[in-house]
Amino acid sequence: MNDGDFVKIEFVGKVKATGEIFDLTDENLAKNENIYDAKKKYGPVLIIVGKNMVIPGVEKQIKGMKVGEEKEFTVKPKDAFGDRDFKKIKIVSYSKFKKNKVEPVPGLYVDIDGKEAKVQSVSGGRVRIDFNHPLAGKELSYRLKIVEKIDDTESKCRGIVEKYGMNVIVKDAKMQEDGKLRVVIEKDVPSSVKDVIEKQITKYVPEVKTVIFELKPLPEKPSKKRAESAASANKSPVSTGTTKA
Repeated sequence: MNDGDFVKIEFVGKVKATGEIFDLTDENLAKNENIYDAKKKYGPVLIIVGKNMVIPGVEKQIKGMKVGEEKEFTVKPKDAFGDRDFKKIKIVSYSKFKKNKVEPVPGLYVDIDGKEAKVQSVSGGRVRIDFNHPLAGKELSYRLKIVEKIDDTESKCRGIVEKYGMNVIVKDAKMQEDGKLRVVIEKDVPSSVKDVIEKQITKYVPEVKTVIFELKPLPEKPSKKRAESAASANKSPVSTGTTKA
């Protein structure tokens, strides 16, 4: 694979020392391992090679692979989430948490000035928190497969919409004249989501200059009462009397 290639991958990522799965794309495996998350979208993941969408150690492996190839490999901390930095462990006043109506307990992940941190300990009005990434300092193991390489413009755009558009359901994506892309969706989404999608598409698919969203919801299903009324109205009359010859 080369820089700029659009590829879809399947993978399982584990902490090498413990075998703990920290991320995966296989829904059935997630259920079997009792780590299934109903809010997570499973299935092959789109990445654009060379755009820092995966950690350096994984991207290096992908560049040496072909479509359909599956590989197992390990990634050192320096090519993953870095080594643990003890300078990122801070002491914060307990009152700061109380002010924000948060009860700090060891193991809790909290947002401190826009950065995620993990509470390590609470003692004497002082809270010890760790701003290191949860996987910092850990060697990781991966099983990864390149499922597909996407080449045509419309499929690339559809993939970006699905990647950045949360649960946006794309019915169609067609290129039009003057670099306009028409995206037909089933459910409307906030303008902020549309802005993100358009920004990513125009960034990574340079032939697209503008994205036009068109809403085409699915036909409304009739309610049970309406369906029963319609069925009753369509019944043929049946005579229960005796017909004389």
